[in-house]
Amino acid sequence: MDFYHGSIVGGLTELIPFAKDSSNLKESCVYLTTSKQLALHYILDEKGRPPKSPMLKIREDGVIVFQEMFSGALEYLYKGLSGYIYHCFGTYELNKEVKVITCATSSIPVPVKDCEYIEDVYERIMEYEKYGMFVYEKYEDLPQWRHDIIRRFAMIWIKDAMTNPNHPEYDLLQKRYPQYWKEAVVLYKNGLL
Repeated sequence: MDFYHGSIVGGLTELIPFAKDSSNLKESCVYLTTSKQLALHYILDEKGRPPKSPMLKIREDGVIVFQEMFSGALEYLYKGLSGYIYHCFGTYELNKEVKVITCATSSIPVPVKDCEYIEDVYERIMEYEKYGMFVYEKYEDLPQWRHDIIRRFAMIWIKDAMTNPNHPEYDLLQKRYPQYWKEAVVLYKNGLL
């Protein structure tokens, strides 16, 4: 079966298991997906990236829905970013614990069959929209109940960052969620956050 893995790192001949705090799983593993399109969304520059948030959804028909957590999020994350989609072949089993329907994991290194260079990840993602394979839900167009959910997540992240000016996302959260940051300052000063 064909699997894909997105990365900003080039020249890999095998994918090595690793663990990250932001991963659903805590043990070291290689994340793979049967969706080449989804692999694009995992080509990320970790520097200056907003906290992990529920922006992606994969519908049962395979269409990926990207819901912005802040205005311009898709462009902010991917515009001008280049990277690689690694193609692997194997009998890896889909892992339901990851909570991504097309995701498999491997606890051992995964050999790379071939690789495709992506010059601009944003442009490639948007190509899928032309074919009805990608839905782009812009922050400004979301219903109020979705904004309420986003606010709830943002306030949790802000509370964590505002008590620590050395927090790696301190400046980023102020910039991306200015209205929530101002609200959090008032709530914090009054012991309500």
